[in-house]
Amino acid sequence: MKKPSGSSHDIDEPRRAFVRDGALIAAGAALAEAFGLSWLAGATARAAEAPPLETIVRARRELILFHGQSNAVGTGGTPALTLQQIYANVTFNGGVRPGTDAAAMTSLVPLVESDGGHGTGGEVGTNACADGLVAYTETIDRVPWRAQYSRYSAFTGAEGGRPIGYFATFLDDTNPGGYQGWLNNQLRLRAMFSLMRAEAQRDGGSIGWLATTWQQGETDSTGLSETRASYRSKLVALERAHWLKICQVELPEQSWRPLWIVAQVCSHNSYGTSSMAFCNPFIALAQRDACLGSPYLRMVNPQYIFDYADEAALKHPMLHLTNESHRWQGRYFARAILQLIHDRMAGVPLRHPALDMISARRVGARDIDVVFNVPGGVLTIDTRWVAATRNAGFDIRDARGALVPVDATDDNLVAGVRVVGNDTLRLRLKADLPVAAQKISLGWGDPAEIHAVAGRHGGPRTNIRDTAGDLDTYVASDGSTRPMHNYALVGDVALT
Repeated sequence: MKKPSGSSHDIDEPRRAFVRDGALIAAGAALAEAFGLSWLAGATARAAEAPPLETIVRARRELILFHGQSNAVGTGGTPALTLQQIYANVTFNGGVRPGTDAAAMTSLVPLVESDGGHGTGGEVGTNACADGLVAYTETIDRVPWRAQYSRYSAFTGAEGGRPIGYFATFLDDTNPGGYQGWLNNQLRLRAMFSLMRAEAQRDGGSIGWLATTWQQGETDSTGLSETRASYRSKLVALERAHWLKICQVELPEQSWRPLWIVAQVCSHNSYGTSSMAFCNPFIALAQRDACLGSPYLRMVNPQYIFDYADEAALKHPMLHLTNESHRWQGRYFARAILQLIHDRMAGVPLRHPALDMISARRVGARDIDVVFNVPGGVLTIDTRWVAATRNAGFDIRDARGALVPVDATDDNLVAGVRVVGNDTLRLRLKADLPVAAQKISLGWGDPAEIHAVAGRHGGPRTNIRDTAGDLDTYVASDGSTRPMHNYALVGDVALT
């Protein structure tokens, strides 16, 4: 592993400014408010079904756990990009991928990325997430980084190529055991909490578990292990088990539930047209179902907005993000974590940070209005970053999820899509809406695009976004800036 550089006493000020300035193009939350983007610091659409949550209590050292399978390990992310820690965030001495090696979990060192450690990854995004949270707090909450109370630890407990069941605990609430992935992650978490607690005792601080980020589902998308309903149930249960069997046991002083945020898997067409997952994103839909139905889980972004590593030479499907994409995903996690911190500290239900369909309503024989939860700014149809796809990602489907055609020669009932309000799009149909039409889908994939690819240039995607990135940008490793727009989740909604 490359030697970490930087510490709380040895900080590269130009690089810190470089990261901080990416938080907002404009100067802080006041200008964001003036431009109608108060979502950055304030409230946005929330889950009406969610009861008020307990108020978060900040700690001096807080854990951000990355979890899931290969994309949460950094597979495809070589070479690592972020080799310097510019604040005071830490990880294991063996790096962010310690595996189950006890010698890799004996001390805390500056949080950087590397190509070392256990697994096949490089850049994971842990640094971008932790450092991004510091930068967002500095810009949005207007607290200089040296004055911020909380500092962060981060590592990944993920393991590549694993189904969700591999990470599960046993059903009995009194039994702390589980399958191998659960036991491995439990081991790593105990080691990290021990190190954090020793630091707190030495420095007179406190510790907490702030958040878990979840990137998983590629293996389950093959259809060999889970259904939409079973995956949803297991994801909800996994979050609960981490709270009940790990957090409450290892951190009994923490009275509030750690955040659990999900990046939506969008590579289901990568397995090819012969797979049951082709244009059938049942795991992505299950992740969305879990986040909509739980007061504790929240979706952050769909991963089709990123570039993926081409691993065709290895005869692998296109499943893994590039190093820059892993880094950028970390930044999306950071923004969502701060937004949800604001909600928890206010004692209100957690908002939904992602752009997502809320309802679809017939407004005429050939017109349907689709209403969205819009986190920032207004709805936009854009093909500049994400390549154009059929109907901007929309389709009309029956109750079983099959396309509702115009006739035997045309399976595309949609004639056009346009913006008719800040949060509303209108679908114009080629023919009167058939009785069989029961729901609207978004981002399932174009059946005419048969190439086994994923990402913004091909595969399942949408061209629907908000305008959050007009004021909020990500600074890439090459110094270029990319708007932090929210793109629409892969989803479906009943037609009323």
